[in-house]
Amino acid sequence: MKIAIGVAVAGFLGAIARYEIGFLFPRYTDPAAFPWATLMINLVGSLLLGLLTGWLLNRSSAPVWISDVIGTGFLGSFTTFSAFSGQLWHLFQSEAYGSAIVYLLVSGAGGWLLASKGIGWGRGRGA
Repeated sequence: MKIAIGVAVAGFLGAIARYEIGFLFPRYTDPAAFPWATLMINLVGSLLLGLLTGWLLNRSSAPVWISDVIGTGFLGSFTTFSAFSGQLWHLFQSEAYGSAIVYLLVSGAGGWLLASKGIGWGRGRGA
């Protein structure tokens, strides 16, 4: 039960962090506008989750709750696949095909590359 409460509190903090960081980027009302805030948040979240994963891989004695609370709770609510999917849909619906393809590729490939780099760094490898 303590871990579930930790996940809930961390999830609350991750959602608030995501909300507040969103204000650092222009707010848009046009569905064809490029979703910079979600892209940056998801890329940073990928890097942070990679760092956490790499760090935990080298620490067999690390408590299980760290992954649950930070990974699932904080980073799970900080990043958001649903916002990415919705914004990608809006770009396609608005016929902003170039932006949609860039958003899709940078989100997917960039997220994977940053997560991979984070795992290497977390494991103590300069990768």
